[in-house]
Amino acid sequence: MKKILNIVAIIAALITYACVEDPQPSFEELEQRSLKAWIEKHHPELKNNYQENGGYYVEVLDEGCIDSLPISGQDVWVWCDFTGRDLRGNVCETRDWEIAYQQGTYNAHTHYTPYYRFSGKETFTQLEGTYLATYNKLNIDGEEYSVRYGTKLRLYLPSSIIGNETGITADGGYEGQFTLDGNKPMIVDMTIYGHVNNPVAYEGNRIDAFAEINGGLCTEHRTIIESDDEAATSSRMRRTTRGEEEETVDKRPLEFYDGRWHQPIDTVAHLYVNYAYTPASMSFDYQAIGTDTMMYPGENGYTSGLIYGSQTLSDIDRRINEALIERFGKGITYDEVLTADSIQTKATANVWYIGRFLDGYIFDTNIDEVKEIVYGSVEASGSAISFNTDKPEDNDYIFAWNFSIPTLRRGQWAAILTVSTYGYGITGVAGSHTSTTTNNDAYYDYLNYYNYSNYLNSYYGYGYGGMYNNGYYGYNPYYYGMATSTEESETVVTTSTEIGAYTPLLFQIFVAK
Repeated sequence: MKKILNIVAIIAALITYACVEDPQPSFEELEQRSLKAWIEKHHPELKNNYQENGGYYVEVLDEGCIDSLPISGQDVWVWCDFTGRDLRGNVCETRDWEIAYQQGTYNAHTHYTPYYRFSGKETFTQLEGTYLATYNKLNIDGEEYSVRYGTKLRLYLPSSIIGNETGITADGGYEGQFTLDGNKPMIVDMTIYGHVNNPVAYEGNRIDAFAEINGGLCTEHRTIIESDDEAATSSRMRRTTRGEEEETVDKRPLEFYDGRWHQPIDTVAHLYVNYAYTPASMSFDYQAIGTDTMMYPGENGYTSGLIYGSQTLSDIDRRINEALIERFGKGITYDEVLTADSIQTKATANVWYIGRFLDGYIFDTNIDEVKEIVYGSVEASGSAISFNTDKPEDNDYIFAWNFSIPTLRRGQWAAILTVSTYGYGITGVAGSHTSTTTNNDAYYDYLNYYNYSNYLNSYYGYGYGGMYNNGYYGYNPYYYGMATSTEESETVVTTSTEIGAYTPLLFQIFVAK
C-alpha cells in the first residue's frame, strides 16, 4: 500500500510540474509565433529587424533625407502616408487616391493627404504600430535607426498594436476593397513627410502667409474717431427695416474694403475677413506655406484625384467663379458699401458658402453648381443656411462665423480665413459615410391605392370594393404601377470630408439680400 501511495504522489508531482512548465500559450504569444514563422518563410532577410517593443518587423524602403532632423524621441506632430494590407496584400485602408481608384473605393469627397497625427512620450493619436515606429529608435539589423523626412517603411504589425479585435475598415473614402478580419496582422506602408513641434504656431504662420500673398494682411487700422467734427462727417442716419429705430452708420468701414485681410474682432487672433473679395475680382493663390516643415506633395496646391489631378486649381477656380457670378451676381461694389443694408437689419440672413483648405480643396458647400464642378455630381441638393443675426452666439455653425458674418452687409461677398480652433476644433472631424434610404414613387403609389381601396371597402362594404377593384370597373393594382406590396427603395450614400486637426480653413461667403 505504501508503495502504491508513493507512485501516486510521484505522478501528481509530475502533472503539477508539467502544468507549471508548459502552460497554455496566450493568443498574443501564438500570434507572435505565427508572424515569426510567416516572416521566416516570406521575408527571412527581416528576421534581424524585429522590434522588441511591440513585437513587429520593419523593412526600410527608403532612408529619407539624411540632412533632415530625426523624429524619434520628440513630442511632435507628424505627416505620414498610410496604406494598410492583410498578409495576402489586400488593401483595407489607404491615403493614396491612386490605390483607392485601383481598388474601386475612390471618392471625390475625400481629401487624399497624409495623416497629421501627434507622436509624444505620454500619448499619441496615431495607430499604435506606426507610433512605435516613429517615436522609438528602430533596430535595423543590429543598428539603431531614426525615421526622418522622406523615410519609407513597411511595417509588419501584430493585431495587438493595431487595435484589431473585431476587424478594421476605414471610412470617409480611405477604405480599401477589403476589411481586415479581427485579430489579424497588418502590413503598413508609410512615408514620413515632415513634422512640427508647435502646430499652433505653424497653423498661424500658414494663415498669415496665405493672407499676405492674397491681398495683404492689415496689422493695424484706425478704430478711434479723434474728434466730434470727424464723427459728424463720417456717419449718417438711416431707418432700418426692423421697426422705426434709427441707427448710426459709420463710414469708416470703407477702410476695410481695401482688398486686405482685416480682423473683425481685435481679441480673436488669426481670424481675418477680406471684405473686398468677390468671385469677379479675386482668385486665390495657394502657394503660401509655413517655414517650419518640409512639404508633402500637394501641400501648397491640391493635385490629387480625378478632378484636381486633371485640372489646374486656377481652371477650377475660374469655372467656380463663373458659376457663382451667374447665380448670385458680383456682390456690392465699393460705392455701394454705405448704402447696402447691414446684415443685422433683419433677425436672420440666408448665407451661401464654400469651405476650403488652404491647398484649394473644397471640403463642403451648399451650392449645387460648385458640387457639380468639384465632386462630379450632387449627392444632396443644398439650401441656404439661416444665420441668426439677433444672437450670433446661438448659431450652431462655424464658430468663426459668429464674429465675422455679423460685420457683413446684405448682397455682399466676403472671404473668411480662420484657424481650425474657430472652425471644427483642434481635434477636427473624421470622414464618414452616411446612408439615407427613401421609398420610390411606385411604392407610395401602391400605398395610396391600398388606402383608397380600404376606404371603399369600409364605406361601401367589401363586396363593392372587390367589385370596384377587379370587376365591373376593371380597376386593379396594376393601374397604379405596383402589383404587390413589396417595398422598393433607393439608398443614397453621402460622404463627409475629413478635416484634420490644426487645419487652416478658408470660407467664401455670400449673404443674400
